[in-house]
Amino acid sequence: MKNVPPESLIRTWVWMMSETNNPDIMNKGRQNLINAFGSLQQAIEYIEKQVDLTEKNGA
Repeated sequence: MKNVPPESLIRTWVWMMSETNNPDIMNKGRQNLINAFGSLQQAIEYIEKQVDLTEKNGA
C-alpha cells in the first residue's frame, strides 16, 4: 500500500473511534481511516498485519 499514514496518526484515529464519547470525534476518526485506506475493513486488515509483523519480530 502506498502513502500509508504514520503509525502514530493511525493510532490517533483508532483512539478517536474507540475511546471518546463524542460522536463527531468518533465519526472523524472513522472517516480519516476510510479516506486513508479506502475502507474501514482495509484499515483493520492493515493494522492486524502490522500487529502480526511486530509479534513475529519480537518487538
